[in-house]
Amino acid sequence: MDTTVIIFLFQTLGNLLQFIEGWFFMKCIDCCLKRKHGILPFAAGLVGYTVVSSIVIFPQDLYNISFAFVLFLLLNFLLYKGNCSVKLALAIILLPISSALNFLVFDITGKLYFIHYKAEDTLPNSICSNLSTILPAAFFAAFYHFFHKKLAKIQETFTDSAWGITSVICAASFTGIFSCLFLSPEQKSYYIWPCAFACIAANIGSLQLASSLADGILADLERKNLQLQKNYYEELEHSQNQIRKFRHDLNHHLAVVGQLLENGNTNEAKAYFAKISGSIQTASRRFCANSVVNAVLNAKYTLATEAGIDLFFHISIDGMMLLDDVSLCTIFANTLDNAIEACRKIEDPSKRSIELKCRYTENGYFSFSLVNTKNNEIKRRKDRYLTDKEDQRIHGIGISSVQGIVERYEGTLDITYDGQSFRVVILIG
Repeated sequence: MDTTVIIFLFQTLGNLLQFIEGWFFMKCIDCCLKRKHGILPFAAGLVGYTVVSSIVIFPQDLYNISFAFVLFLLLNFLLYKGNCSVKLALAIILLPISSALNFLVFDITGKLYFIHYKAEDTLPNSICSNLSTILPAAFFAAFYHFFHKKLAKIQETFTDSAWGITSVICAASFTGIFSCLFLSPEQKSYYIWPCAFACIAANIGSLQLASSLADGILADLERKNLQLQKNYYEELEHSQNQIRKFRHDLNHHLAVVGQLLENGNTNEAKAYFAKISGSIQTASRRFCANSVVNAVLNAKYTLATEAGIDLFFHISIDGMMLLDDVSLCTIFANTLDNAIEACRKIEDPSKRSIELKCRYTENGYFSFSLVNTKNNEIKRRKDRYLTDKEDQRIHGIGISSVQGIVERYEGTLDITYDGQSFRVVILIG
Protein backbone atom coordinates (compact mmCIF):
# COMPACT_ATOMS: atom_id res chain seq x y z
CA MET A 1 0.00 0.00 0.00
CA ASP A 2 1.24 3.47 -0.84
CA THR A 3 2.90 5.35 2.03
CA THR A 4 0.70 8.41 1.44
CA VAL A 5 -2.46 6.32 1.84
CA ILE A 6 -1.19 4.77 5.06
CA ILE A 7 -0.34 8.19 6.47
CA PHE A 8 -3.81 9.48 5.48
CA LEU A 9 -5.50 6.54 7.21
CA PHE A 10 -3.56 7.02 10.42
CA GLN A 11 -4.20 10.77 10.36
CA THR A 12 -7.91 10.07 9.92
CA LEU A 13 -7.77 7.65 12.85
CA GLY A 14 -5.96 10.22 14.96
CA ASN A 15 -8.51 12.93 14.15
CA LEU A 16 -11.37 10.56 14.97
CA LEU A 17 -9.79 9.68 18.32
CA GLN A 18 -9.35 13.37 19.12
CA PHE A 19 -13.03 14.03 18.43
CA ILE A 20 -13.94 11.08 20.65
CA GLU A 21 -11.78 12.61 23.37
CA GLY A 22 -13.46 16.01 22.84
CA TRP A 23 -16.90 14.39 22.97
CA PHE A 24 -16.29 12.80 26.37
CA PHE A 25 -14.64 15.99 27.60
CA MET A 26 -17.73 17.99 26.62
CA LYS A 27 -20.00 15.40 28.24
CA CYS A 28 -18.17 16.01 31.53
CA ILE A 29 -19.02 19.73 31.20
CA ASP A 30 -22.64 18.79 30.43
CA CYS A 31 -22.86 17.08 33.84
CA CYS A 32 -22.42 20.42 35.61
CA LEU A 33 -23.76 23.01 33.18
CA LYS A 34 -26.79 23.21 30.91
CA ARG A 35 -25.74 23.62 27.30
CA LYS A 36 -27.75 25.97 25.12
CA HIS A 37 -30.11 24.28 22.68
CA GLY A 38 -29.33 23.95 19.00
CA ILE A 39 -26.95 22.35 16.53
CA LEU A 40 -24.58 25.33 16.55
CA PRO A 41 -23.75 25.20 20.30
CA PHE A 42 -23.28 21.44 20.02
CA ALA A 43 -20.99 21.64 16.99
CA ALA A 44 -19.01 24.58 18.40
CA GLY A 45 -18.64 22.75 21.69
CA LEU A 46 -17.48 19.51 20.07
CA VAL A 47 -14.85 21.27 17.96
CA GLY A 48 -13.79 23.68 20.72
CA TYR A 49 -13.50 21.11 23.51
CA THR A 50 -11.67 18.77 21.13
CA VAL A 51 -9.04 21.49 20.69
CA VAL A 52 -8.90 22.17 24.44
CA SER A 53 -8.61 18.52 25.45
CA SER A 54 -6.19 17.39 22.73
CA ILE A 55 -3.91 20.39 22.20
CA VAL A 56 -0.27 19.33 22.16
CA ILE A 57 1.75 20.69 25.09
CA PHE A 58 5.55 20.92 24.79
CA PRO A 59 8.18 21.90 27.37
CA GLN A 60 8.46 25.68 27.78
CA ASP A 61 5.21 25.95 25.82
CA LEU A 62 3.27 28.65 27.63
CA TYR A 63 1.38 29.70 24.49
CA ASN A 64 -0.57 26.47 23.87
CA ILE A 65 -1.68 25.94 27.46
CA SER A 66 -2.67 29.63 27.80
CA PHE A 67 -4.63 29.42 24.55
CA ALA A 68 -6.37 26.26 25.80
CA PHE A 69 -7.37 28.00 29.04
CA VAL A 70 -8.77 31.10 27.31
CA LEU A 71 -10.67 28.95 24.78
CA PHE A 72 -12.00 26.77 27.62
CA LEU A 73 -13.41 29.80 29.43
CA LEU A 74 -14.93 31.26 26.25
CA LEU A 75 -16.67 27.98 25.45
CA ASN A 76 -18.01 27.67 29.01
CA PHE A 77 -19.40 31.19 29.08
CA LEU A 78 -20.75 31.31 25.52
CA LEU A 79 -22.24 27.83 25.12
CA TYR A 80 -23.62 27.11 28.59
CA LYS A 81 -26.13 28.53 31.00
CA GLY A 82 -25.47 28.55 34.73
CA ASN A 83 -23.38 30.17 37.42
CA CYS A 84 -20.11 31.83 36.53
CA SER A 85 -18.41 30.22 39.52
CA VAL A 86 -19.14 26.74 38.12
CA LYS A 87 -17.89 27.70 34.65
CA LEU A 88 -14.62 29.01 36.08
CA ALA A 89 -14.24 26.06 38.46
CA LEU A 90 -14.55 23.50 35.66
CA ALA A 91 -11.75 25.20 33.73
CA ILE A 92 -9.48 25.24 36.78
CA ILE A 93 -10.28 21.59 37.62
CA LEU A 94 -10.18 19.97 34.18
CA LEU A 95 -7.51 21.96 32.32
CA PRO A 96 -4.58 20.77 34.50
CA ILE A 97 -5.76 17.19 33.94
CA SER A 98 -5.93 17.48 30.13
CA SER A 99 -2.76 19.59 29.83
CA ALA A 100 -0.69 17.34 32.07
CA LEU A 101 -2.02 14.25 30.30
CA ASN A 102 -1.25 15.60 26.82
CA PHE A 103 2.22 16.69 27.89
CA LEU A 104 3.01 13.27 29.36
CA VAL A 105 1.65 11.32 26.38
CA PHE A 106 3.47 13.29 23.70
CA ASP A 107 6.67 13.79 25.66
CA ILE A 108 7.02 10.14 26.67
CA THR A 109 6.01 8.74 23.27
CA GLY A 110 8.29 11.29 21.60
CA LYS A 111 11.29 10.21 23.62
CA LEU A 112 10.52 6.55 22.90
CA TYR A 113 10.14 7.34 19.20
CA PHE A 114 13.49 9.09 18.87
CA ILE A 115 15.26 6.11 20.38
CA HIS A 116 14.51 4.16 17.18
CA TYR A 117 13.62 6.76 14.54
CA LYS A 118 14.46 10.23 13.30
CA ALA A 119 12.24 13.22 12.58
CA GLU A 120 12.65 12.59 8.86
CA ASP A 121 10.99 9.17 9.09
CA THR A 122 7.57 10.32 7.92
CA LEU A 123 5.62 7.07 8.12
CA PRO A 124 6.72 5.97 11.62
CA ASN A 125 6.27 9.55 12.80
CA SER A 126 2.67 9.62 11.55
CA ILE A 127 1.87 6.19 12.97
CA CYS A 128 3.35 6.96 16.39
CA SER A 129 1.83 10.44 16.77
CA ASN A 130 -1.66 9.35 15.72
CA LEU A 131 -1.71 6.11 17.70
CA SER A 132 -0.65 8.05 20.81
CA THR A 133 -4.06 9.79 20.73
CA ILE A 134 -5.60 6.51 21.87
CA LEU A 135 -4.40 7.14 25.42
CA PRO A 136 -6.08 10.56 26.01
CA ALA A 137 -9.28 9.35 24.32
CA ALA A 138 -9.37 6.24 26.50
CA PHE A 139 -8.56 8.30 29.59
CA PHE A 140 -11.48 10.73 29.17
CA ALA A 141 -13.84 7.92 28.20
CA ALA A 142 -12.95 6.20 31.49
CA PHE A 143 -13.03 9.53 33.35
CA TYR A 144 -16.57 10.24 32.14
CA HIS A 145 -17.67 6.70 32.95
CA PHE A 146 -16.51 6.93 36.57
CA PHE A 147 -17.27 10.59 37.28
CA HIS A 148 -20.37 11.65 35.32
CA LYS A 149 -22.78 10.70 38.13
CA LYS A 150 -20.48 12.22 40.73
CA LEU A 151 -20.18 15.47 38.79
CA ALA A 152 -23.96 15.70 38.47
CA LYS A 153 -24.33 15.05 42.20
CA ILE A 154 -21.77 17.72 43.04
CA GLN A 155 -23.63 20.20 40.86
CA GLU A 156 -26.94 19.39 42.56
CA THR A 157 -25.47 19.85 46.03
CA PHE A 158 -22.72 22.47 45.89
CA THR A 159 -23.30 26.16 46.41
CA ASP A 160 -21.16 28.89 44.83
CA SER A 161 -18.96 28.98 47.92
CA ALA A 162 -18.37 25.21 47.75
CA TRP A 163 -17.39 25.47 44.09
CA GLY A 164 -15.11 28.35 45.05
CA ILE A 165 -13.33 26.28 47.69
CA THR A 166 -12.87 23.43 45.20
CA SER A 167 -11.41 25.91 42.70
CA VAL A 168 -8.95 27.22 45.28
CA ILE A 169 -7.77 23.67 46.04
CA CYS A 170 -7.35 22.82 42.35
CA ALA A 171 -5.67 26.16 41.67
CA ALA A 172 -2.51 24.67 43.15
CA SER A 173 -2.40 22.09 40.35
CA PHE A 174 -3.38 24.74 37.83
CA THR A 175 -0.50 27.01 38.88
CA GLY A 176 1.87 24.07 39.21
CA ILE A 177 1.40 22.75 35.68
CA PHE A 178 1.75 26.25 34.20
CA SER A 179 4.95 26.92 36.15
CA CYS A 180 6.52 23.52 35.50
CA LEU A 181 5.86 23.60 31.76
CA PHE A 182 7.22 27.11 31.45
CA LEU A 183 10.36 26.40 33.49
CA SER A 184 11.06 22.85 32.33
CA PRO A 185 14.36 22.25 30.53
CA GLU A 186 13.62 21.22 26.95
CA GLN A 187 16.15 18.40 26.86
CA LYS A 188 15.35 17.16 30.36
CA SER A 189 11.59 17.48 30.38
CA TYR A 190 11.31 14.22 32.29
CA TYR A 191 12.17 16.28 35.35
CA ILE A 192 8.58 17.50 35.46
CA TRP A 193 6.88 14.16 34.77
CA PRO A 194 6.24 13.63 38.51
CA CYS A 195 4.64 17.08 38.72
CA ALA A 196 2.37 16.31 35.76
CA PHE A 197 1.29 12.99 37.29
CA ALA A 198 0.72 14.77 40.61
CA CYS A 199 -1.51 17.39 38.96
CA ILE A 200 -3.70 14.70 37.44
CA ALA A 201 -3.91 12.74 40.68
CA ALA A 202 -4.57 15.84 42.80
CA ASN A 203 -7.46 17.12 40.72
CA ILE A 204 -9.05 13.69 40.38
CA GLY A 205 -8.69 13.30 44.14
CA SER A 206 -10.29 16.72 44.65
CA LEU A 207 -13.30 15.64 42.59
CA GLN A 208 -13.57 12.44 44.59
CA LEU A 209 -13.41 14.45 47.82
CA ALA A 210 -16.09 16.83 46.52
CA SER A 211 -18.27 13.83 45.68
CA SER A 212 -17.84 12.46 49.20
CA LEU A 213 -18.80 15.83 50.68
CA ALA A 214 -21.88 15.91 48.43
CA ASP A 215 -22.81 12.44 49.67
CA GLY A 216 -22.54 13.67 53.25
CA ILE A 217 -24.73 16.70 52.57
CA LEU A 218 -27.38 14.61 50.84
CA ALA A 219 -27.28 12.00 53.60
CA ASP A 220 -27.80 14.68 56.24
CA LEU A 221 -30.74 16.14 54.33
CA GLU A 222 -32.19 12.67 53.87
CA ARG A 223 -31.94 12.00 57.61
CA LYS A 224 -33.85 15.21 58.27
CA ASN A 225 -36.38 14.18 55.65
CA LEU A 226 -36.87 10.77 57.30
CA GLN A 227 -37.23 12.40 60.70
CA LEU A 228 -39.94 14.67 59.37
CA GLN A 229 -41.75 11.69 57.87
CA LYS A 230 -41.43 9.87 61.20
CA ASN A 231 -42.95 12.89 62.97
CA TYR A 232 -45.74 12.92 60.41
CA TYR A 233 -46.68 9.28 61.02
CA GLU A 234 -46.43 9.71 64.78
CA GLU A 235 -48.82 12.65 64.57
CA LEU A 236 -51.11 10.62 62.30
CA GLU A 237 -51.17 7.74 64.78
CA HIS A 238 -51.87 10.15 67.63
CA SER A 239 -54.78 11.71 65.76
CA GLN A 240 -56.24 8.30 64.95
CA ASN A 241 -56.09 7.37 68.62
CA GLN A 242 -57.94 10.57 69.43
CA ILE A 243 -60.64 9.71 66.89
CA ARG A 244 -61.04 6.17 68.26
CA LYS A 245 -61.30 7.52 71.79
CA PHE A 246 -63.86 10.12 70.77
CA ARG A 247 -65.98 7.53 68.94
CA HIS A 248 -65.94 5.39 72.03
CA ASP A 249 -67.39 8.26 74.09
CA LEU A 250 -69.65 9.61 71.34
CA ASN A 251 -72.88 8.09 72.64
CA HIS A 252 -72.19 9.48 76.09
CA HIS A 253 -71.56 12.97 74.72
CA LEU A 254 -74.70 12.90 72.58
CA ALA A 255 -76.74 11.79 75.56
CA VAL A 256 -75.43 14.67 77.64
CA VAL A 257 -76.18 17.22 74.89
CA GLY A 258 -79.67 15.75 74.39
CA GLN A 259 -80.45 15.90 78.10
CA LEU A 260 -79.32 19.51 78.32
CA LEU A 261 -81.55 20.45 75.38
CA GLU A 262 -84.55 18.63 76.86
CA ASN A 263 -84.10 20.55 80.10
CA GLY A 264 -83.97 23.82 78.16
CA ASN A 265 -80.32 24.50 79.01
CA THR A 266 -79.49 25.68 75.51
CA ASN A 267 -76.44 27.76 76.44
CA GLU A 268 -74.92 24.92 78.42
CA ALA A 269 -75.61 22.51 75.55
CA LYS A 270 -73.83 24.87 73.12
CA ALA A 271 -70.86 25.24 75.45
CA TYR A 272 -70.60 21.48 75.94
CA PHE A 273 -70.87 20.89 72.18
CA ALA A 274 -68.14 23.46 71.51
CA LYS A 275 -65.93 21.72 74.04
CA ILE A 276 -66.28 18.28 72.51
CA SER A 277 -65.91 19.73 69.00
CA GLY A 278 -62.52 21.10 69.95
CA SER A 279 -61.43 17.69 71.21
CA ILE A 280 -61.81 16.10 67.78
CA GLN A 281 -59.28 18.42 66.19
CA THR A 282 -56.65 16.06 64.88
CA ALA A 283 -52.95 16.60 64.82
CA SER A 284 -52.73 15.35 61.24
CA ARG A 285 -53.81 17.92 58.71
CA ARG A 286 -53.65 17.73 54.93
CA PHE A 287 -52.04 20.86 53.59
CA CYS A 288 -50.93 19.36 50.26
CA ALA A 289 -50.61 16.05 48.42
CA ASN A 290 -46.81 15.86 48.82
CA SER A 291 -46.27 13.66 51.90
CA VAL A 292 -42.83 15.13 52.69
CA VAL A 293 -43.98 18.74 52.56
CA ASN A 294 -47.15 17.78 54.43
CA ALA A 295 -45.03 16.21 57.16
CA VAL A 296 -42.96 19.39 57.46
CA LEU A 297 -46.04 21.60 57.59
CA ASN A 298 -47.71 19.40 60.21
CA ALA A 299 -44.64 19.43 62.41
CA LYS A 300 -44.18 23.19 62.12
CA TYR A 301 -47.92 23.82 62.51
CA THR A 302 -47.87 21.99 65.84
CA LEU A 303 -44.86 24.00 67.05
CA ALA A 304 -46.44 27.28 65.96
CA THR A 305 -49.85 26.65 67.54
CA GLU A 306 -48.19 25.65 70.81
CA ALA A 307 -46.38 29.01 70.71
CA GLY A 308 -49.67 30.86 70.14
CA ILE A 309 -48.81 31.91 66.59
CA ASP A 310 -51.59 32.74 64.15
CA LEU A 311 -50.99 30.69 60.98
CA PHE A 312 -52.19 30.89 57.42
CA PHE A 313 -51.06 28.25 54.90
CA HIS A 314 -52.07 28.20 51.25
CA ILE A 315 -50.17 25.42 49.47
CA SER A 316 -50.81 24.37 45.88
CA ILE A 317 -47.90 22.24 44.65
CA ASP A 318 -49.69 19.15 43.36
CA GLY A 319 -47.81 17.57 40.46
CA MET A 320 -44.51 19.17 41.49
CA MET A 321 -41.80 18.05 39.06
CA LEU A 322 -39.31 20.90 39.30
CA LEU A 323 -37.81 20.45 42.79
CA ASP A 324 -36.95 17.18 44.49
CA ASP A 325 -38.37 16.30 47.92
CA VAL A 326 -35.10 16.98 49.75
CA SER A 327 -34.92 20.52 48.32
CA LEU A 328 -38.58 21.18 49.16
CA CYS A 329 -38.04 19.87 52.68
CA THR A 330 -35.05 22.17 53.17
CA ILE A 331 -36.89 25.27 51.92
CA PHE A 332 -40.04 24.75 54.00
CA ALA A 333 -38.31 23.51 57.17
CA ASN A 334 -35.63 26.21 57.36
CA THR A 335 -37.84 29.18 56.55
CA LEU A 336 -40.61 28.06 58.92
CA ASP A 337 -38.10 27.38 61.71
CA ASN A 338 -36.78 30.92 61.34
CA ALA A 339 -40.29 32.39 61.25
CA ILE A 340 -41.41 30.48 64.37
CA GLU A 341 -38.24 31.46 66.21
CA ALA A 342 -38.80 35.13 65.34
CA CYS A 343 -42.46 35.05 66.41
CA ARG A 344 -41.62 33.47 69.77
CA LYS A 345 -39.55 36.55 70.63
CA ILE A 346 -42.66 38.77 70.42
CA GLU A 347 -44.04 39.21 73.94
CA ASP A 348 -47.63 39.87 72.85
CA PRO A 349 -49.07 36.58 71.44
CA SER A 350 -51.74 38.48 69.51
CA LYS A 351 -48.99 39.97 67.33
CA ARG A 352 -47.46 36.62 66.38
CA SER A 353 -48.40 35.59 62.85
CA ILE A 354 -47.04 33.60 59.90
CA GLU A 355 -48.44 33.63 56.37
CA LEU A 356 -47.15 31.05 53.90
CA LYS A 357 -48.21 30.87 50.24
CA CYS A 358 -46.68 28.40 47.81
CA ARG A 359 -47.68 27.49 44.28
CA TYR A 360 -46.49 25.32 41.42
CA THR A 361 -47.99 26.27 38.06
CA GLU A 362 -48.71 24.08 35.06
CA ASN A 363 -46.02 25.82 33.02
CA GLY A 364 -43.35 24.79 35.53
CA TYR A 365 -42.96 27.82 37.81
CA PHE A 366 -42.49 27.49 41.55
CA SER A 367 -43.31 30.47 43.80
CA PHE A 368 -42.87 30.62 47.55
CA SER A 369 -43.75 33.52 49.85
CA LEU A 370 -43.45 33.52 53.63
CA VAL A 371 -44.14 36.55 55.84
CA ASN A 372 -43.78 36.54 59.61
CA THR A 373 -43.98 39.20 62.27
CA LYS A 374 -40.87 40.03 64.28
CA ASN A 375 -39.37 42.45 66.75
CA ASN A 376 -35.76 41.20 66.83
CA GLU A 377 -32.92 42.95 65.04
CA ILE A 378 -31.69 41.41 61.78
CA LYS A 379 -27.91 41.07 61.71
CA ARG A 380 -25.94 40.76 58.48
CA ARG A 381 -22.31 40.32 57.54
CA LYS A 382 -21.82 41.00 53.83
CA ASP A 383 -24.50 38.81 52.17
CA ARG A 384 -24.95 36.42 55.10
CA TYR A 385 -27.62 36.65 57.77
CA LEU A 386 -26.32 35.99 61.27
CA THR A 387 -28.00 34.26 64.16
CA ASP A 388 -28.90 36.03 67.38
CA LYS A 389 -29.14 32.76 69.30
CA GLU A 390 -26.88 32.05 72.23
CA ASP A 391 -25.24 29.15 70.36
CA GLN A 392 -23.08 31.05 67.88
CA ARG A 393 -21.92 27.81 66.27
CA ILE A 394 -25.19 27.91 64.32
CA HIS A 395 -24.20 30.10 61.39
CA GLY A 396 -26.94 32.26 59.91
CA ILE A 397 -30.63 31.87 60.43
CA GLY A 398 -31.23 29.04 58.01
CA ILE A 399 -31.19 31.14 54.87
CA SER A 400 -27.83 29.97 53.53
CA SER A 401 -29.00 26.42 52.79
CA VAL A 402 -32.14 27.76 51.11
CA GLN A 403 -30.03 30.14 49.04
CA GLY A 404 -27.87 27.22 47.89
CA ILE A 405 -30.93 25.37 46.59
CA VAL A 406 -32.25 28.47 44.81
CA GLU A 407 -28.88 28.99 43.12
CA ARG A 408 -28.74 25.36 42.07
CA TYR A 409 -32.11 25.67 40.34
CA GLU A 410 -31.16 29.07 38.86
CA GLY A 411 -33.98 30.83 40.69
CA THR A 412 -34.20 34.07 42.64
CA LEU A 413 -34.34 34.63 46.40
CA ASP A 414 -35.61 37.99 47.63
CA ILE A 415 -35.50 38.92 51.33
CA THR A 416 -37.03 42.11 52.69
CA TYR A 417 -37.75 43.20 56.25
CA ASP A 418 -38.65 46.15 58.43
CA GLY A 419 -39.16 46.64 62.14
CA GLN A 420 -42.31 44.51 62.29
CA SER A 421 -42.07 41.85 59.56
CA PHE A 422 -39.70 39.57 57.63
CA ARG A 423 -40.48 38.33 54.09
CA VAL A 424 -38.87 35.56 52.02
CA VAL A 425 -39.86 35.23 48.36
CA ILE A 426 -38.52 32.46 46.09
CA LEU A 427 -39.16 32.15 42.35
CA ILE A 428 -37.86 29.16 40.34
CA GLY A 429 -38.77 28.20 36.82
